Amino acid sequence: MTTSITTLALNLLVSERIGQRYIFADKIIALVQETQDDSENKKDFLNVITLCIEDPSSEARNTFVQLAQYYAEKINAA
Repeated sequence: MTTSITTLALNLLVSERIGQRYIFADKIIALVQETQDDSENKKDFLNVITLCIEDPSSEARNTFVQLAQYYAEKINAA
């Protein structure tokens, strides 16, 4: 993998254009969908991504970063 999920997550949060945020979100979602994780974390992460696309400064961003780190570790362990 050339781009880590945490890098994509940070790019999503700092991007000023919503179109760019959707591009980063699509890449994150593709990586998350590839993981073998049927837990509530995946559903929560997908919901938090949507919140952060609309408002990257929302309170959800801390959860977003934590879940991005969780999935980065999960992907790197695979």
